[in-house]
Amino acid sequence: MKLTGKIVTFLSVITLIILIPASLLIWNHQRNTLLEQAKVQAETLFKMIVITRQWVAENDKRIDPVPAVATKELSQYASRMADFRFHITSDKLVDPANAPDKFEKKAMQAFKKGRADEYATIIKDDKGEKIYRYMAPLYINKSCLKCHYYQGYEVGDFRGGISVYVPLKNIESAMQSTNFLFYISGFIIYTGIIFAIIVLLNNLILKPLKKLNKAAHSVFNKNYNIKTDIKTNDEIQELSDAFEIMCKRVAKSEENLKNRLKDAVSGYVKLNEELRKKNQELRRTTKFKTDVLDSVAHEVRTPMTKILSYTEILLDPNMKNDEEVLEKAVHVIKRNSKTLNMLFNQVITITKLEHFGYEYQNEQIYFYDFIKDKMESFQEEINLKNLTVKTNILENFIFYADSQALSYVVNNLISNSIKYNKKNGEIEISAEEKDKQVILSFYDTGIGIPAGEIQKITQRFYRVENIKRKYAGSGLGMSIVKRIIDDLNGKLEIKSKEGSFTLVTITLRSGK
Repeated sequence: MKLTGKIVTFLSVITLIILIPASLLIWNHQRNTLLEQAKVQAETLFKMIVITRQWVAENDKRIDPVPAVATKELSQYASRMADFRFHITSDKLVDPANAPDKFEKKAMQAFKKGRADEYATIIKDDKGEKIYRYMAPLYINKSCLKCHYYQGYEVGDFRGGISVYVPLKNIESAMQSTNFLFYISGFIIYTGIIFAIIVLLNNLILKPLKKLNKAAHSVFNKNYNIKTDIKTNDEIQELSDAFEIMCKRVAKSEENLKNRLKDAVSGYVKLNEELRKKNQELRRTTKFKTDVLDSVAHEVRTPMTKILSYTEILLDPNMKNDEEVLEKAVHVIKRNSKTLNMLFNQVITITKLEHFGYEYQNEQIYFYDFIKDKMESFQEEINLKNLTVKTNILENFIFYADSQALSYVVNNLISNSIKYNKKNGEIEISAEEKDKQVILSFYDTGIGIPAGEIQKITQRFYRVENIKRKYAGSGLGMSIVKRIIDDLNGKLEIKSKEGSFTLVTITLRSGK
């Protein structure tokens, strides 16, 4: 669609969006005006009839017919000589000809109950034309008692009412004529505005844009020496000037690009070699990620299943009073959450060590307090197996190492000593300094490691076959321990006897 068509369409849509609500508001206002005019006419007629009745009642000696008869005869004259008519009625009839219709009955009920001082509605007559019906009440005054005293009325009593019929045909016709003029005027104004916009659009925007379009095609054909010759003294001229400057710069950039391309070709071999190395590193990283994900996905499933299952038990209303079940559920969730936490920490640690380059710090370690703090965090697991823990560490034993890395190593070794230990078993942790070296020992009376498996347990993702079936784990823990000890220029030794014990010894430098 051309720009002109888009603008005309946009303006048309906006105009419709504005005109439709405006037309509805005008229509509603005119409808209210129509009803208000009909009401004013009806009220005026009613008041004139009441005034006439009052005059007749007060001049009964000079006027022969009584007010009711005069009203009835005036109604007949109105029916013959005018568009409007009226009808007097009552709920206590003297003349059956004054009997109320359905509308008048509803109105008189409302008057008697005090719900309204007037009653009105719009109906259609036999010809299908709209009629505004209006009714107001009549109350007894002194002059009325001359004729109605025998009926037991008193001053102020409700007597009946007069309903007025006002045709709406002439009022509606006048308003339709007004609407027609309004719509014709709006259409003429809208057409004039659209025409003016199109003319201005063509002269101020489209012609200069066609010149720019022609110039752009020239640039496409690599003709950069062009002149747009646009003199509009506005934003389009600024755009044209900027376009010409851009063409000159493109020509210059093309020349520079050719020179740089020569240089780029000469450096291609070097870049290709670097890319090859990066690809090798990427493949190694991808393999590492795949191995980690495969192992973690398998090991996460079991604790997550237990957590979800026991969470459902906690949420079961029938289990709220079973403290033993609830306590067991909480312990299972806590234990498996710790397992997941340890697993994720292992993945994060091995990732840092392998790919992000961990910077080791040389910090002062108070090993007695260090071990004491770690053992407190494992106290619940120790109590569950009723393990005896011994520490052979002097309170002032100090050496230097990275506290975060050492924390991981110690946590892993203590966790293994608890996990693979027997009930009522023992754990012994020792530390000593010998020949300017720190020797840390972790001994437990657990299930031990088969002789042929000892050298393999520090391999990444490797797990002893009989342990794998019974105990959850990722196979990362000891590989991370080995990596950290190697990075600290230390030594890791493992001695074990299957079914009897395991002793892990770490040797580190003692100085700064």
